[in-house]
Amino acid sequence: METKPTRRGRPPKAESQETRERLLAAALELFAAQGFAATTVRQIAQAVGIRDSAIYGHFEGKQAILDVLMDRAGPGVLGQAGFDAASMVRMPPREALPMLFGRIVDHWTDTDVRKFTSMLLRDSADGAGEAIDAVAGRLAPLFEAWQAEGYFVGQFDAAWLAWEAIAPLATIRLTLMGSHASPADLDRAKNMAERHVAHFLAVHLKSGVPS
Repeated sequence: METKPTRRGRPPKAESQETRERLLAAALELFAAQGFAATTVRQIAQAVGIRDSAIYGHFEGKQAILDVLMDRAGPGVLGQAGFDAASMVRMPPREALPMLFGRIVDHWTDTDVRKFTSMLLRDSADGAGEAIDAVAGRLAPLFEAWQAEGYFVGQFDAAWLAWEAIAPLATIRLTLMGSHASPADLDRAKNMAERHVAHFLAVHLKSGVPS
């Protein structure tokens, strides 16, 4: 029986996806170890064992790789934590916020996410600040809806409440949840996050509103 020759061309989809994930993993390791700016496309390719040019079949460039990692471990954390504004707005903040922020902190304990945290610390505070602002911006409409329901005291606008809720959590992440964090560091981070959420609700919730 004659054997048909192997057809040349693009690799199978599964193989392409596997290579893409290997590139992301290699880039994350390098970004965490030496920073985004110091990492080259060639280094990423060498870590995976492919030619430099082969990367461009998966990503437009180094920035595109960072964008995917950012979506998974940066502002995209709300999606990773199962954030759904439509369902959360029907819950009181005393119930919704500990649940959401608990999921976020759990996500931040993931090994790859902690590598990304180390990259943020290594490169600059600007990236971390932009990530906080992006998450706060997505949370603001939820806080606005809760304000309309009369849950919060009125002297702060929704955008500020959202920022005040998430920013201290981000500080906990950056100080205690990097790639070299110990189990004790992670336990402390979770405890501090829980205390922050409890304090935030105690300060900003109106007394007498349904819990």
